[in-house]
Amino acid sequence: MIETPFNFTGSKFKLLPQILPELDYSKRKFIDVFCGGGSIYTNTLDKYDQVLVNDIISDLIGIHQGILLNDEIIDSTKIICPEKTDETAYTNLRDNYNNEPSADKLWALMLSCTSNMMRFNQKFKFNQTFGKRSWNANTEKKVEVFKNHIRKYSNKINFSSKSFHELEIQKDTMYYIDPPYGRIKNEDGSIGKKQISEAGYNAFWKEDDDKKLYQFIHKINEVGSSFMVSGVLYHNGLTCWILDKLIKDGFCKITLNFDYNKVSRKGDKETIEIIIKNY
Repeated sequence: MIETPFNFTGSKFKLLPQILPELDYSKRKFIDVFCGGGSIYTNTLDKYDQVLVNDIISDLIGIHQGILLNDEIIDSTKIICPEKTDETAYTNLRDNYNNEPSADKLWALMLSCTSNMMRFNQKFKFNQTFGKRSWNANTEKKVEVFKNHIRKYSNKINFSSKSFHELEIQKDTMYYIDPPYGRIKNEDGSIGKKQISEAGYNAFWKEDDDKKLYQFIHKINEVGSSFMVSGVLYHNGLTCWILDKLIKDGFCKITLNFDYNKVSRKGDKETIEIIIKNY
């Protein structure tokens, strides 16, 4: 399996052995609706005739697309990535990105910020702190493997940066859907205002997006295409509204095996991650 050169919050790389066998490979097209770090689409390129890679964060798509095209973004990111001892350079880069965003600046920030966590505030400004890290030999190795792999399939990969509900719902298509953490289910079964867990990219998730996504998933099912949704069903005593509702609708649920307490600083919180599919 190919590991992408992004330490991305919510990355599914460690879950690939459980997720990949469950995808529907009978479809001709594949759409990674919320591509994030790209672990899923990267490892399915040989299985589909066409692959669409989408994410609402345009500079994130710019990184994926840039690496596919040539080495320009790689060389640029190396140059502007701050040294792991230079917090001033990091702060200047962050300010520069927020004033004039670009894909290489975002990638450099992701490589040098705390926990490599891409975090935006409600004004969509990058606000993660300095992480005392930088481009290193491990990054170099991952980039080399990643670029050589995806470039073999350049004729079948397309990119877009849209909100999920702007994507065309197509027939003969496998949709992989790994959205930001959804909102909780209230005791009466209604949708709550609080999200089940926090992540830096949740700033891009609007209050009614859970309901829009629920409708989007059902439309995929109605046209006869396939979907897989992955996410946290249960965390710290809270239940995710949309995943719970899809289960109640009768779609197939598979519980994934992963101990989140091993990677959580707080620990001792029950977290259940699942996939839901319609095939």
